[in-house]
Amino acid sequence: MKTKLTIIIPIYNMERIILQRLKNLMQHSLEDVQLVLVDDGSTDYSYRICRNYLGNRATIISQNNQGLSASRNRGIEEATGEYILFLDSDDILLPIGFSALLDAINTNNVDVIMGKYVAMQERGRDIWPSYTFPKASTVDEARKTIYSQVPDSIWNAWRYVCKREFLLENKLLFRPGIICEDIEWTPKVLERAKSISFLEEPFYGYYYNRPGSITKTSKVKRLFDVNNIVVEYADKYSSQLVRRMVRESFLCISRYCQCNKLERKQLRAIMEMAIENYHYSASKIITLFLKSRPIVPLYLWSLSLLLAKTGRGFLKPVLGPVKSG
Repeated sequence: MKTKLTIIIPIYNMERIILQRLKNLMQHSLEDVQLVLVDDGSTDYSYRICRNYLGNRATIISQNNQGLSASRNRGIEEATGEYILFLDSDDILLPIGFSALLDAINTNNVDVIMGKYVAMQERGRDIWPSYTFPKASTVDEARKTIYSQVPDSIWNAWRYVCKREFLLENKLLFRPGIICEDIEWTPKVLERAKSISFLEEPFYGYYYNRPGSITKTSKVKRLFDVNNIVVEYADKYSSQLVRRMVRESFLCISRYCQCNKLERKQLRAIMEMAIENYHYSASKIITLFLKSRPIVPLYLWSLSLLLAKTGRGFLKPVLGPVKSG
């Protein structure tokens, strides 16, 4: 029987929690599902744990450390499923939503299925999505829905279950060497898809603000990469999409108040460069509140977003629901 879905799981130094996550994964119905695990040069026992627990129930690959993009790309090469789902090794799949996703794969024939996620917290209450996808009868309507009406993050690659043939035909691989590979990859997927459907039931459990995560350790490079991607895509894609990308850049800036003195010095230079770039590249198709070079508006923006994230309700009408980083 033809494999319907391939789940690609990049792994790097996850020995503390990987067994727990694998046990959660194996509780799901995985008939006609291929598991591809790519260990990206872990220096701990992650690879051995995966091999011992899964045995021949998964394709387990070990490679020299090359980063998340290379790991996902290698997983795409090994995939045999009709559809591909990217699962980060510290996250989980939700039982009801994953079952609904498998049903959608069996009954739909679209390039991309977009689903919802739950922001999981090690401490405190999980944050469930409280919105409904509007109906979209065409792929253009679906794209407009994503760009302008989906309130939470639209960039994460694991939100999109994609037809393998669609990814290969369009050469939709992840760009190596950048922190925000999802922000670079997702616009290309959405813009090139000829059909997009939505899954109402959340299928993905995203553990955010985990110690050691990229968003906690690479603030400077992340903002640098996001800014460069916004400039690169400003004249390629719709104004609605670019607005969302600029918003992501400002959300990166919101971490300014959480940085140490050296990071702030580095970030300030990037922020000033971002203002310059947005003026001369993106200003043709988007409107920004920044009208001059002074950095003060960015200080205010940073502080406002920090308060919004902390208070979870403050400035919600302006910023939308609290977004996990």
